[in-house]
Amino acid sequence: MATQLLTIPMFPLNLVILPGEVKPLHIFEERYKQLIHDCLQNSANFGIPYINNNSVSEFGTEVRITKVVKVYDNGEMDIMIEGLRPFKMVEYSSVLSPKLYGAGMIRYEDLAMYPPTAGLQELIKDYVWMSQQKSIPIDAFDTANIYTVARLLDLTNPEKYDLVKAPLLLDKEELLKQKTRLFIHLIRTEQDLQSKFILN
Repeated sequence: MATQLLTIPMFPLNLVILPGEVKPLHIFEERYKQLIHDCLQNSANFGIPYINNNSVSEFGTEVRITKVVKVYDNGEMDIMIEGLRPFKMVEYSSVLSPKLYGAGMIRYEDLAMYPPTAGLQELIKDYVWMSQQKSIPIDAFDTANIYTVARLLDLTNPEKYDLVKAPLLLDKEELLKQKTRLFIHLIRTEQDLQSKFILN
C-alpha cells in the first residue's frame, strides 16, 4: 500500500517538539499570524520542521493549537501547542502563494508509536528514581511509547531531532538507552563528588 502524502502549513523553528510535548509560542511575524489565524479558522494543524544551521530540515512534528493565551493589540499572539505526529518532509515551499507562509508535503513517521522495551523501561525507572526520587507506577508504560519516554529526559533540540529522524524503532530505542545511561552516570558521578566533599 502506498504511503499517503499530505500537504500542511509549515512554521519552521529552531525547535523540536516531540509527540505529546506541550510548548508556548509567541507569534509576531505577519506570515505566522496569518498561519495561526487560518489554522484556528479551519480547525487545522501545522508542521514545525527543525531549522538546523539556518536551513529547514526534512523531519519535524505536526502540532495542534491547544489554547490562545493572549492576543495583543498589534495582532501578536501567545499560544500553546501540542506535538502530535512526527513526519518526513518530501517537498517544501517557503511561500504558498497567495498565503504569506509556506507549506510542506509530508509523510508521517509512526514507527515509534510502540511501547518501549523492558530494557529501556528499567533504565528510565532508574533514572527517574535517581534524579527525582520518584517511583514510576507499574502500569505507567502500558500506554507509553518512545516519545513518552523521551519526554522524561532533558534532551536538547539536536538530540530530539536525532530521535525523530532515526529510521528504525531499534535505532530510537538505542539512542534513548545511550542517553539515559549517560544521565545516570552523570548523576552518580555528582553524588560521589558530593559524598567525598561531605566526608572531607
